Amino acid sequence: MHPALQLLLCFIVFMFILISVMAACARLFGITVRSIRYGVGPTLLTRGKVHIKLLPLAGNLVLKDTREETLYDDDPCLDAYNFQPLWKQVLLPLSGVGILLALSLGIMGASGWERFITAFGQIIDGALAPASTAQELLADGEIFARTHGFALVFALFSLKLCAFNLLPFAGLNGGQALLAIARGGQPYVAWEETVTKWLLLPGLAIMLAWLAAFGWYGWKSMGA
Repeated sequence: MHPALQLLLCFIVFMFILISVMAACARLFGITVRSIRYGVGPTLLTRGKVHIKLLPLAGNLVLKDTREETLYDDDPCLDAYNFQPLWKQVLLPLSGVGILLALSLGIMGASGWERFITAFGQIIDGALAPASTAQELLADGEIFARTHGFALVFALFSLKLCAFNLLPFAGLNGGQALLAIARGGQPYVAWEETVTKWLLLPGLAIMLAWLAAFGWYGWKSMGA
């Protein structure tokens, strides 16, 4: 399989597992799930609360949350995410990443831990130098994809994405868990909206830098 197709398939499988595990965890915790969305863009298929989108590039889980919706005054909100005990508010956003991390480490073995730990530095270094450092890392990844089977390629890719999702920025699983800890389990705090907006910027900048790096790498590959 071509490395680019492997990468796309790895991403689709990663996002499917991530969102599905979090949805299952929410239901286990008694939290109402508003919708489960796989992909982005126009909706191709809807079945109950599950929505399949055109582009399999992301996805999200929408939960009952008083910070995002207006509820009736007599609603006790016992099934709202932000009214859960602190440990549930922290564990839920980390559940999908935790399962994927365990699965990937199970596939790669002991070497997976080193790859996972080094991924944090690689993500930052590559974002700071998308035209040089990121290109070297992508080239190493392509060589790995060409010389290993899908299971190992998925495990390595998953470890890198787990590290990215655990970064302490809003919009990422690590940032969501960190904000829950900062709230101390409270349903709402006045400063959260402002802090969230500021914490979105670093994560967005890293994502855009890597998208540029992928685009440049793909352009060079087509030229070659």
